[in-house]
Amino acid sequence: MKHAVEQGLVPGPRMKISITVLTITGGHADGWMLSGNEFNLFPAYPGNPDGRCDGVEDVRKKVREVLRAGAEVIKVCSTGGVLSPRDHPEFTQFSEEELRVMVQEAAFRRGVKVMAHAQGAEGVKNAIRAGIYSIEHGIFLDHEAIELMLKHDTFLVPTLLAPLAVLEAGEAGGMPEYAIRKARETIESHSDSIGRAYKAGVKIAMGTDAGVMPHGTNLRELGLMCNIGMTPMEAIVATTKTAAECLGWQDRVGTVQAGKLADLVIVKTNPLADIRSLEKPENIAVVVKDGKIVKDRRGN
Repeated sequence: MKHAVEQGLVPGPRMKISITVLTITGGHADGWMLSGNEFNLFPAYPGNPDGRCDGVEDVRKKVREVLRAGAEVIKVCSTGGVLSPRDHPEFTQFSEEELRVMVQEAAFRRGVKVMAHAQGAEGVKNAIRAGIYSIEHGIFLDHEAIELMLKHDTFLVPTLLAPLAVLEAGEAGGMPEYAIRKARETIESHSDSIGRAYKAGVKIAMGTDAGVMPHGTNLRELGLMCNIGMTPMEAIVATTKTAAECLGWQDRVGTVQAGKLADLVIVKTNPLADIRSLEKPENIAVVVKDGKIVKDRRGN
């Protein structure tokens, strides 16, 4: 799909892909279910490696397999999560040594970086100390984790929308009981953690865990970011400039500057006055990619 978009065969966004998320056996992203069957959020695709790996040498080989398959970034679960049946967001997964090997192997490929699904404090701290550059979720941050982020200049991607989306899907009958229960346990801690990290000066980049919620609802995240103390402009900067830096694309996109790619969104409302107006797709008037209009609602 990435190649098809780049070759102009289909319209689509710019992508930086991880291919397969790495997990320990029995961890978040292991599709084993209580029945003994497997249910994978991301079904196997021909040629894609299974992300399960245990121990330093198995981890080393798995990173090499994922890179061989075309990964441009390595994604790892350093803690449990909400949607997995046999773990919890606070459970720590992978040792610091295993995480460090991932970072080393990735760096051999001209600076490929590692990003971590990390919700519990210990798993967050292991990831940062191992050299992982971006923390996704950060639900149960403690003071030491926040200090480590500041010391190592680590990005934090809050995904405040993710547990809320699980609860909403649960209300519609689309989530298992354990996921709904764990999502309820995380909501308050999540907002508190991100609020404290923001006040401390941690670099925050907007992301949504899209796929947990329907695509097209991503910009609900900005209102939630403002709920924890960010201003509308800070939320917009996190969504554009800082997010581009997190991807390593700051020389290409993220700000409107001469020499950068003309990727722009024009909206019908003033998001500084009403950040939540961006939640309504009909308020997105024009989408421009590389200087070309790819969506135009001005006549609607």
